[in-house]
Amino acid sequence: MRAAALVLVALALGGCETTAEKSAQLEKAALLKAKTHGAVAKAGLTVTSVSRKIRVLSAAIIPGKEGGAAVVTIANTSAGALSGIPISIDVKDSSGRTLYTNSAPGLSTSLASVASLPAHGTLTWVDDQIQGSGTPASVTARVGEGSPVIGALPAVVVRETAQNEEAGEAGAEGTVSNPSKVPQQELAVYAVARSGGRIVAAGRAVIPQVKAGATAHFQLFFVGSAKGAQLQFAAPPTPAG
Repeated sequence: MRAAALVLVALALGGCETTAEKSAQLEKAALLKAKTHGAVAKAGLTVTSVSRKIRVLSAAIIPGKEGGAAVVTIANTSAGALSGIPISIDVKDSSGRTLYTNSAPGLSTSLASVASLPAHGTLTWVDDQIQGSGTPASVTARVGEGSPVIGALPAVVVRETAQNEEAGEAGAEGTVSNPSKVPQQELAVYAVARSGGRIVAAGRAVIPQVKAGATAHFQLFFVGSAKGAQLQFAAPPTPAG
């Protein structure tokens, strides 16, 4: 809570900033803490073999003022929970030129993978750090094989969520409860706003750590317009071990 408050103060003092810049500052603060837990991918992401258990249901770009957000919905078709699921994206402009991929080394692991997905479960994953010199028009996603989860996934609950606005930028905040005995490291919270059956805005937050039996606060900023839309949140837990 104290760390989150310090980040908010820094944002408030920084003047007028774009959604991407605000999200990047929150991400940077989380990454600095996550590095101490080994939660930053040192090597670049490469998905050489597409998963036979995970299906990509949809992939879309939400346009923003200075880039956009990639939104990918995946489903686990197997009877067992999976963890550490790599997800590779390729963002192109209207002419088919690649503007962005998440293959660069040093990204937060939650920008290159999904922490876990229960048996027959679905998840909408968000990368809100899309940058490039052009206008993003489409995104394709490749999902690699995850690792089988031994035992049950820890229970993580997102609650007390609400929309907010700061300097004209729409966002959301809430809390994440971890009633399990497994500490959650670099816990990603993905949020999408749906209106008329489609996703109109998306964002993400990273909580460096949620201790066992503890609760933590999060804040995120949306890419796109979430006004009047229904919000949905997901925080894939980190499996034990």
